[in-house]
Amino acid sequence: MEVVCENCAREDDELVLVRRVYVTPESWDTPGSSRPQPDPELWCFSCRSQYPHEPADEETG
Repeated sequence: MEVVCENCAREDDELVLVRRVYVTPESWDTPGSSRPQPDPELWCFSCRSQYPHEPADEETG
């Protein structure tokens, strides 16, 4: 069975369950914020090193 990263679709044997985090930077009229997403995804090392995320509990995945 082929296992692929749910962010970039790269084949990888060492995927980790994470929650994607959307980050809005602060601007002069808006405070910064971050919003973790409820559904966990399997991500490869490359995506985890480049995009905001947080670890997901494997029990909820």
